[in-house]
Amino acid sequence: MKDLKYLALLALSLFFAMPFYGQSSDYFYGREYRSSGDTLKYRILYPKGYDKNSKKEYPLVVFLHGEDGHGSDNKKQLSSGTGVFKNEDNKSKYPAIVIFPQCPSEDKWAEYTKDAAGNYNFVGTDEDETYAAELLVKLVKYYIDKKNVDADRVYLIGNSSGAFGALDIAIRNPKLFAAVVSICGGFDATDAKKLKKVPLRMYHGTEDDVVPVALSRDFYYELKANGAAKVELLEYPGFKHDILDSVLGSEDFLEWIFSKEK
Repeated sequence: MKDLKYLALLALSLFFAMPFYGQSSDYFYGREYRSSGDTLKYRILYPKGYDKNSKKEYPLVVFLHGEDGHGSDNKKQLSSGTGVFKNEDNKSKYPAIVIFPQCPSEDKWAEYTKDAAGNYNFVGTDEDETYAAELLVKLVKYYIDKKNVDADRVYLIGNSSGAFGALDIAIRNPKLFAAVVSICGGFDATDAKKLKKVPLRMYHGTEDDVVPVALSRDFYYELKANGAAKVELLEYPGFKHDILDSVLGSEDFLEWIFSKEK
């Protein structure tokens, strides 16, 4: 009887010791990355048949949410953008490891301010990156070094303020990513030339009343002026800020991303 009681207590202790981040939400498993006392929460989707003990390597896709995904619950960042990656046909056609990190409420993917007139001012890459961005880069490098990730096929996607972060992070680490996607975002055009060799797609609604389409246009034209041959600007005439579903549902969205390799 004592042995049975011991086993029962042991089972209970193991159950309650299981971390929350080990649970899943629509197959996106919760994880936490810790470095120097800081924590970045994220969700991860594995490809079909994934075996961590196998030597097979997969592309890595990182999706940076906009303002609505900030928090500490490790759930809100899944409110948009996940469907295209969970789709069974897409998972079969484009097997990949997909990460949705969550930026803490008190932080940003990129440092910027917005004045009363709606104008954005970016700190730029002369200053340090945000804590969230720094942790994200460390997380990506960790997966490249320690996990089944193809270092030549790492893709960064950002939506809205997440697109600010995607461009800022890519500018600081241009050799890390095989392709970058900015959706209704933009960044300080003076830094654009640092991405002239990186395949980049920028999507923007022409009537965006949250993030002006001029931010994407200025960044695009600066890249073209510096000889960039791998940048595209795809505008959605008449659309406002919420174009994410339209972009993700476009015919060649995934095809374009996964065709890129360093």
